[in-house]
Amino acid sequence: MGKVARQTEALRVNKKSSDRATTQRKMKTEKYKKLSRIRNGVETIPSILRRKYQIDHMLVRGLLPTKLRFGIKLAALNFKKLFGYLNSVDQCALIPQIS
Repeated sequence: MGKVARQTEALRVNKKSSDRATTQRKMKTEKYKKLSRIRNGVETIPSILRRKYQIDHMLVRGLLPTKLRFGIKLAALNFKKLFGYLNSVDQCALIPQIS
């Protein structure tokens, strides 16, 4: 009978893959979940401005007309949010005759 050789194998992992796995483990913690909720709330405004108000493709030339058009689009978004909030408050408010 021959001697049985014991072999060891090395697993090579890229640094990038290792860092990604570490980050994914950290993302499951409560701290990262809280940060992701904040980030989701912050990133919605630029997304809405790009999709609904097409701020990437404004058909004006010059710095001042661009600033004016951008300001008008922001005001439109703010008014839309304000009107939505006011409508939701009306639906949730108590009616004095009933209570």
